[in-house]
Amino acid sequence: MSASVTTGTAASHPDPASPTAATPSFDVAAQRARTPGCATGHHFNAAGAALLANDTVEAVIDHLRAESLQGGYEAAKSAADDLAAVYAGTARLLGVAADEVALVESATAGWQRVVAALRLRPGDRVLAARSSYVSSALHLLSAERDSGVRVEVLPSGPDGATDLDALEGALRAGPAALVTAAHVPTSSGLVEPAAEIGALARAHGVPFLLDATQSLGQLPVDMAAIGCDLLIGTGRKFLRAPRGTGLLAVRRPLLERLAPQAPDVRGARWTAERTWELAPDARRFELWEAAHALRLGLGSALADLHALDPHSVFRYLAELASALRVRLAALPGVRVTDPPASGGAIVTFVVDGLDGGEVQRQLALRRVHLVAVPADHGRWDMDPRGLEKVVRASVHVYTDERDLDALVEGVAEIAAGAPRASASGKASAREAESPGTRKSLAPSASASASGTRPDPTPRHDAIVVGLGVHGSAALRRLAERGLDVLGLEQFAVGHALGSSHGATRMIRRAYPHPDWDGLVDTAYRAWAELEDSAKTQLVDVTGGLYAAPDGRPDPLRGPGCRQVGPEEAAGIFPGLRLPEGFSAVHDPRAGIIDARETLRAQLRLAERAGARIMDRTPVTDWKPDGDGVVVHTADGEARARRLVLCVGPWMPYQVPSLAAHLTTTRIVNAYFAADPGGPLGRAGLGSFSVDLPEGLLYGFPATDGRGLKAGLDSGPDWDPESARPAATEDELRLLARAVARVLPGAGPVTESLTCLYTMTADRRFLVGEVPGVPQALMASACSGHGFKFGPAIGAALADLVCGLPRPDLAFLSPARLVPGGAR
Repeated sequence: MSASVTTGTAASHPDPASPTAATPSFDVAAQRARTPGCATGHHFNAAGAALLANDTVEAVIDHLRAESLQGGYEAAKSAADDLAAVYAGTARLLGVAADEVALVESATAGWQRVVAALRLRPGDRVLAARSSYVSSALHLLSAERDSGVRVEVLPSGPDGATDLDALEGALRAGPAALVTAAHVPTSSGLVEPAAEIGALARAHGVPFLLDATQSLGQLPVDMAAIGCDLLIGTGRKFLRAPRGTGLLAVRRPLLERLAPQAPDVRGARWTAERTWELAPDARRFELWEAAHALRLGLGSALADLHALDPHSVFRYLAELASALRVRLAALPGVRVTDPPASGGAIVTFVVDGLDGGEVQRQLALRRVHLVAVPADHGRWDMDPRGLEKVVRASVHVYTDERDLDALVEGVAEIAAGAPRASASGKASAREAESPGTRKSLAPSASASASGTRPDPTPRHDAIVVGLGVHGSAALRRLAERGLDVLGLEQFAVGHALGSSHGATRMIRRAYPHPDWDGLVDTAYRAWAELEDSAKTQLVDVTGGLYAAPDGRPDPLRGPGCRQVGPEEAAGIFPGLRLPEGFSAVHDPRAGIIDARETLRAQLRLAERAGARIMDRTPVTDWKPDGDGVVVHTADGEARARRLVLCVGPWMPYQVPSLAAHLTTTRIVNAYFAADPGGPLGRAGLGSFSVDLPEGLLYGFPATDGRGLKAGLDSGPDWDPESARPAATEDELRLLARAVARVLPGAGPVTESLTCLYTMTADRRFLVGEVPGVPQALMASACSGHGFKFGPAIGAALADLVCGLPRPDLAFLSPARLVPGGAR
């Protein structure tokens, strides 16, 4: 009996001659839009931990918030129906009854509990497939060593799957206590013939435990059709649920015969001093303490899968992976290591001459994310095949052709630079010293340090001009990557003449278009990382309300945000009064950024990483210079491979070709007397904006002893080279009237300041190559809302300097302003 891939066990294979996946019945673009991680790179690690959808994240967060407000027990009681739905969704996926499902912390936890419940004794035979996962294999080998259980590892057939003839022979040879296999191993795209294994086990009356950890969500898994009695799985892989979620299913009649080795109050009732009764269902394997928020995330992910039509998902993933397998196999120096009995969503390969971990690292530099699987995660499978490590790529519903292109092109580049073995089978000494890494942008001092003749015209790797929030962020990120980077600032560091000065800025998730969602999520993560690196708090979460007239054509929305009417808005922020006919968007994660400390922190970290900073050094001119740039200052000239312009309102002077598309506006902000303990303090107000006829009024509560801060997002055009007078009486009166309309109780102006906004017509930023000059990059025209993205844009500029693509920023490309440019 030979192994085969059967209907109901694995998705069908497409024609390998055509490396293009069929169009699924669901909308891949829509799945990408609701998956924030798609904006952070090309993700091929669904077999490790898939990207979460927004709904799943919000389900977890909402329950945690409920626990914080109601208490853990009360929140669980309120969510009882939703928690019960998780069992129903799991049962529907597996083709079993809901009471045959237990929710556990991980697949391994489920494995250990159910194997312990089998009460294996000395001499009991366990027939294990070579596909078994490391944790399962180690548990069995431990039982063999400590308890006398006999573990028999089944051979694989020519196609790589379990040899069914050998399994049948082992079952005929004598009684067995358990047959187990991984539906899909961790080390390849193999799909075990689970239904045939189940049929043989059932014919001999032996329980069959299927490890569906790698198959749930990417292949059909119907326990009745497969014939397995026991099944374990995890949520974090192809089901797209949070980490820390797992499941165990035990079918009747075996369920009634199994008792957990260590009953918990969740799964048993203590009936008398020395007696207890087990729960009548699979809950007997659960523990009382559980992460209910994570389980609700699992429920949300299961609901998503059912809504998409699982069979359409399975078909798409199999066809996409098959296309990837064909394309990788065609690359010189690349060997696909999946056995013939492969299918589904996983593809494994090796690059000749390179360790799999090095391939993973180099792909990560290109923002292509996957994993390398070592042999010690699957000895029974990988050792017989002579594999020490494989690179594993796995696709999902958010994977598209652009992702495949990025992976294949990256592997092709890496393979082309990998050391090649000589006739003796060994790489040359020079190649061995530098195993396939891309040519680095080494510091200009490195040549002389190594004893070789220095470059007569040394160049920096990058020069950053303008050290406001974006320039200082880019400088830091470039320096931390080991580049020789110079930062130039025309005024003193921390000056008040541009767009990054002042004490505070706003951060929010509410934006009018989904294009922003990925960058918003990236920004929040970047702020958390910056706070951790700087060891200081920079973001104060206050919540935010953003109001506009009803019926506005481009209302704000965003992850975790919701529309509220005037009455609810008054309950959220009692200090803010909406005009008649207005409603608002509530963003509970909005807040206030410490702008001054942010600049200090980024420049401090940049210098610590080796960046050189020169302030009071205006750039008088710059121009392309071969494959780099030359920058002229009053003190001389400097050369670099890449130039990064973050000059704010001076961008029309530095990039004249874009001057017609940029408008620089003078903005006035002021502080108004207010009691920090009153309704205009933290107790009654947070970050806010109201779209009034005078302009967009925005501000923050009285929190720092300086009163309520407010500004109007409107003002006259202004030349940054002109004198900058203080706010006039007319400007302050206009701002005060706007404040009085919506913030009753605000006192007189106590101080004021001005700044400059550089605006584009669509109010979207300019981040990317200077049109026509690939050696120069820019980040500008941040249109009054760019500070909140500072650390994220700095990281993006560093990626672009290093030649890493950032397709998530295409909607901000400067080329969109140039006739015939990208849109």
